[in-house]
Amino acid sequence: MRSLPLINLLLFPAWLLAEGGNSAPFRSHAPTRPLPVASSRPLLAGPAYYVHPTSGDDGATGSQDKPWRTLSHAVTKLQAGDTLVLRTGIYYEHVVASLTGTAEKPITIRAYPNELAILDGGLREFFDQPAMAWETCPGGAAGEFQSTKTYAGLDKDAGEGPAVFGNFGDSWLPLQAYRFHGDLRSDNPWWNIESKVGKEEFVSCGPGIFYDRATGRIHCRLVHTKLPGLGDDNYRGETDPRKLPLVIAGSDQPPLRLEHSQNVRLWDLILRGSRTPSLQVRDCRNVELDGLSAYGGNAAMQVHDTHGLRMQHCALRGLGAPWTFRGMLKYRSVEGKIFAASPWDPTGNDNRDFEIRYCEFTDSCDGVFVGNVRGLRFHHNLIENVTDDGMFLTAGTGYDGATHGGDMHIYQNRFARILTCFAFGVGHGRQKVLDFGNGVTGKQTGSGAYIFRNVFDLRRPVWYGWPSGPDAPQELTDRGRFAGDHGSPAWEPIWIYHNTILAGNTPRYGYGADGLNGGLARGTSRRIFNNIICLTSGMPGSTLPATTTDFAADGNLLWSLEPPSEIPADLFRKFRASPEFAASQAHYPPGWTTHDVVADPRLEKLPADWREPTDLRLGKGSAAIDAGVPIPAAWPDPLRATDAGKPDLGAISVGTTIAAIGGNAPRSTEPWHFAPQPSTNFATQPKALIVEGYPAFEAPIFAYLLRKAGYHVETSERVWFDAAKLGNYKLVIYDGSLARAKVEKTAFNAADIAHVRGFLESGGTLIVTRERADLFAAPEGRKLLDDLVGSASANIRDNLPQFRVRKPNHPWLQSLAGQTEFPWLANGGPLRCTQGESLIGSEKGSSLLHRAPLGRGQFLYLGWSPAASIPGGRLKTSVEMEKTLDDQVAIVRAMLMVEK
Repeated sequence: MRSLPLINLLLFPAWLLAEGGNSAPFRSHAPTRPLPVASSRPLLAGPAYYVHPTSGDDGATGSQDKPWRTLSHAVTKLQAGDTLVLRTGIYYEHVVASLTGTAEKPITIRAYPNELAILDGGLREFFDQPAMAWETCPGGAAGEFQSTKTYAGLDKDAGEGPAVFGNFGDSWLPLQAYRFHGDLRSDNPWWNIESKVGKEEFVSCGPGIFYDRATGRIHCRLVHTKLPGLGDDNYRGETDPRKLPLVIAGSDQPPLRLEHSQNVRLWDLILRGSRTPSLQVRDCRNVELDGLSAYGGNAAMQVHDTHGLRMQHCALRGLGAPWTFRGMLKYRSVEGKIFAASPWDPTGNDNRDFEIRYCEFTDSCDGVFVGNVRGLRFHHNLIENVTDDGMFLTAGTGYDGATHGGDMHIYQNRFARILTCFAFGVGHGRQKVLDFGNGVTGKQTGSGAYIFRNVFDLRRPVWYGWPSGPDAPQELTDRGRFAGDHGSPAWEPIWIYHNTILAGNTPRYGYGADGLNGGLARGTSRRIFNNIICLTSGMPGSTLPATTTDFAADGNLLWSLEPPSEIPADLFRKFRASPEFAASQAHYPPGWTTHDVVADPRLEKLPADWREPTDLRLGKGSAAIDAGVPIPAAWPDPLRATDAGKPDLGAISVGTTIAAIGGNAPRSTEPWHFAPQPSTNFATQPKALIVEGYPAFEAPIFAYLLRKAGYHVETSERVWFDAAKLGNYKLVIYDGSLARAKVEKTAFNAADIAHVRGFLESGGTLIVTRERADLFAAPEGRKLLDDLVGSASANIRDNLPQFRVRKPNHPWLQSLAGQTEFPWLANGGPLRCTQGESLIGSEKGSSLLHRAPLGRGQFLYLGWSPAASIPGGRLKTSVEMEKTLDDQVAIVRAMLMVEK
């Protein structure tokens, strides 16, 4: 799927994409990105089956002349080595595929040569028959339409966010997914509301759609935007949705989800029409994506628990239209991402070994989230027009104290028009507090990122600051920065070298450009060498961090195209004459900034105006030639061998071949960096079930530890689980109150108890958390509980139980060796027991950790909340608090893993 023009690090006219490379008329707005075009990739040899969305028949053979009709049917027929060929058309489906190929015989799903195959999870009538799908809205705002049909339940699982998402069907530009009906109806174009997220005042965010939960109708208003600062980026197109096709998505099911799949290739497909990511990849091994175009809901693509992702020549588009400001998405819609592969907390089976090359990630509030990926090679890509975080790199700490993310090589990419190119934050996760000795503590990070040979062109404004009224400044002047954070976390260790950084903002403080030496507290490290750092205006930053930090910078060229005054040739003279310079030599023997250069880099063409083409090669007589310092051999660099003499500064050494980037670069045949991941026999994985009531605080800890131990974990949230299906699992956990979750049934009946007893006797493990003895409230349940923990349990009198470790030598309790005080037990809810093993409890039979065998299985009770000891993500924590959590998680881990 060659959906993008050739873009390279040498020449980049900013207007190149303005009309999208497509001369067809557009009733909405000209595309800002080229539309997908068909690939001429030839068919493969070997077994092939075919699907046609209009002339196919699922009762046919799947041959080329007798194709199947639906992808959902076709994926159930595929075997290792098969190729499934999709003929031209739109497939309105929500496909869940579990496919098992082998390394030698992968399964391929692809488009037929020179045909477009579109997987669409949306409502087809708005695209196929728009004149029939809409009607004017009685009592609505001027230009407001509503759907002629009602659509019950589109808000399921949408929470308070928007329930419908959409795109123009001609230009593929996104529509605003409105949270509030008042915003859709508003004619106020100014960001002048008192509350960013309030429901009392409203603001127009451009053409968009809204789902009315009360009536079940979808509303649409294709209102024009009129902000002077937007110029030609204002929407001025068709205002009647009956006159142009729209892609309207109201489902949280994507058009395609791969799960428990391995050795699968997706080639030359288009995915769109989802409220959630249009492509989801979950718990897979060795997935190759080549030539895909994905248009997002709350993300374009999401990857969870996948080992081995190869991705090239793909285009992922977010929710940002040409007129979309950051606040329109972040506060009035959804803070959408482009590529989501990094939940706040590690999962226990986290993503690893990704290579992403020759792709584009554009037009969103947030960009590429990869902090919890271990092993990432991200190169020859474009990230552009992201109004918040470009790449999110924080590696969170898991419940067992392990940190997964890091080993990232980010190189030969182009970053442009991004508020924060690299972002760090804890969000809903956490970073563990570590003891560095001598009373010094810090935060735990991953293994870091090497950032090299990239171009950062931050000259063009970002749609961040939204004018507050007609008398406010209308020129849009906000520009991006190299890095920043949310909530002052520890930044990941980063090595920044041989980059060309064209910065638009004068750093308020710091070194070179905004963000280069931020976030150096809390135990991280930073190296900054051999970069060209050129500001469009203002003075380069000359403030260095404290010499107690793990930092070094040298061999960088600093300049400004329009400085407020002459830049001193020796910008760091004062620092080099200070005691701090001598102290810096303890970390870096030459001393920080010793070989820094303050001079015009004399690039072939570098205008201050972003609209003009650039040529970032080093011109004749450039001060960047042979001005670098040696880079350690252990640091990766694809151009090291081609740079004769001393290292040249910046991304492009003299005489090197310019690297093409983006989805329309010549198709790559270079080998992948990572070897294929070992296959997993998903069919034989042990299965665990977690039944969640409310609140289910322990469930994430259980799930994390089970996944890390190789279990396939399923959850049943806030519904009654059929006890007849317990036998499908090796281990079942009940956590949280079903009554508080408003589940109609909250206790096992006689039939359920028979299934529970059979599950245990046949070798299953049943775990219930504190207060979940209410599951056994019915007479039959009380009888089973008495058989497990003792019939005298109701007669125990233990009003003020004194809990202690009753079996300190038990394998589950080894983490507590030598300890006598356990204040975390105070939050416990005991089970009264007279038989079985009470590992933690009172002398009178109140048990907080209990095991009772039955047949070949066992019943386990956990009566306190380890989750209550999880240090808060942004709250002040201590090493002692971390030790408290570690002790409890070690108990839970051992409890889950020990067989009877």
